[in-house]
Amino acid sequence: MKRNDTQPTAAALRPFGFKDKFGYALGDFGCNMSFVFINSYMMLYFVTCLGIPAEIYAVLIMIAKVWDALDDPVVGALCDATRPKGGSKFMPWIKWGSLPLLVFSIVMFIYVPDAPLWAKCVLCLGTYIVWSTSYTVVNVPYGSLQAVITKDPLQRAELSNARSIGAMLAQAPAMILLPLIIYDQNDNNPHGERFVWIVAVMGLIGFISFYFLRKLVTERIQPQVKGTQKFNYFKSIGAFFTNKPMMGVTISTIAMLAFLMSATNTMSYTFMVYFQNSRMTSLATVVAMLPMVLAIFLCKPLVKRFTKRQLCTYPFILSIAATAVITFVKIENPFIWLAVLAVGMFAVGIYSILNWAMVADCIDFQEEKTGRREEGTIYATYSLFRKLAQGIGQAIVSLALALTGYVEATGAVQTQEVADNIYTMTGALPLIGSIICFFSMLFLYKFGKDSHFDCVSTGDEDPKDMVRRDD
Repeated sequence: MKRNDTQPTAAALRPFGFKDKFGYALGDFGCNMSFVFINSYMMLYFVTCLGIPAEIYAVLIMIAKVWDALDDPVVGALCDATRPKGGSKFMPWIKWGSLPLLVFSIVMFIYVPDAPLWAKCVLCLGTYIVWSTSYTVVNVPYGSLQAVITKDPLQRAELSNARSIGAMLAQAPAMILLPLIIYDQNDNNPHGERFVWIVAVMGLIGFISFYFLRKLVTERIQPQVKGTQKFNYFKSIGAFFTNKPMMGVTISTIAMLAFLMSATNTMSYTFMVYFQNSRMTSLATVVAMLPMVLAIFLCKPLVKRFTKRQLCTYPFILSIAATAVITFVKIENPFIWLAVLAVGMFAVGIYSILNWAMVADCIDFQEEKTGRREEGTIYATYSLFRKLAQGIGQAIVSLALALTGYVEATGAVQTQEVADNIYTMTGALPLIGSIICFFSMLFLYKFGKDSHFDCVSTGDEDPKDMVRRDD
């Protein structure tokens, strides 16, 4: 089978611009309209509002999360194995996945407090499995999409930036406003009947966002479809693990999510037990977001001056220094401690912004090595490790807290030894993550001396270089 003769040429394609960035931002905005609510309030709804025992819910969600992790590479493989029609490889998946995502987001929160326990369990597990599959059908193609929008390094960085902005615009208002709607005036009892209406409004906003994503974003890099090429998932996975830069990004991402981001969970215990000032936890949450906000504004000028490898490697030296200070130096002033932690998290902000652009570069690099275009499989496999890292991070925090000697029954009242241990834990986990991130990016994220990947770009490249050609 020969390449489709109707494939758009460089002259026919709209140049990369604001529409692509705005549309791509809408994609993560739409994803988070569904993900944020379910990730934050699913347990509260099924355990507190519907009355499923916590131990039964734990088993249900464990089964659901295993499915959630495994369906990523399946969807990615299907994206790559399917022959695209009409010049679009990923948009049809987003189109057909967005409707069941909306529907099952709503169905999941149907308020049935008087239903038998088995029915509530079926509702919980069944709807989550369908919802998570629908989310994957949208999210994996969306994440893979960046690699086919443009090849320009600066433009890819701008897309990563736009994606982060879209996610923050969805997450911040949702986390601030939702508690005001869900709880009663005393912030004690959640109103279960309100959940379905909230998720319906948020899901509809997400559905509309996906529609405009498909209208605004252009896929410029067309896949090379050859009749002699057959998709082999295991061969693709093997190439993934021999893709050295991809391993650098994957290992550093695991370290960031499992260790560095643990501070967002452990610092609440630090303020409660060590500083004896739980009221500062809200301020700490806001301060923890500031490095990401700062990174969003600095991203474009920095990428014009430095390579992504430099920006995602050497700032971790600053993180190592800052987290070492809060690990080994007992700071008595909580404001000073928080300021040092914010400095340590700056590298996370830069890395999080440019992370998706680096994945896109690794996809191109793998194609040069193998001769196969497999955005879906590579991105989905990377996404699988992200989800595993999030689960590992929760387990690490729980285990580390237990090792400090923390006694749950006494809350903020702990011995000085336990308080000191919690203080050390809150710095030590990010310190470990910073060290792993630095060395994995330093020694693994390398494309070769003469490689055109990860170069500094001014954004003035010839538009024809954005379109893949048959050589």
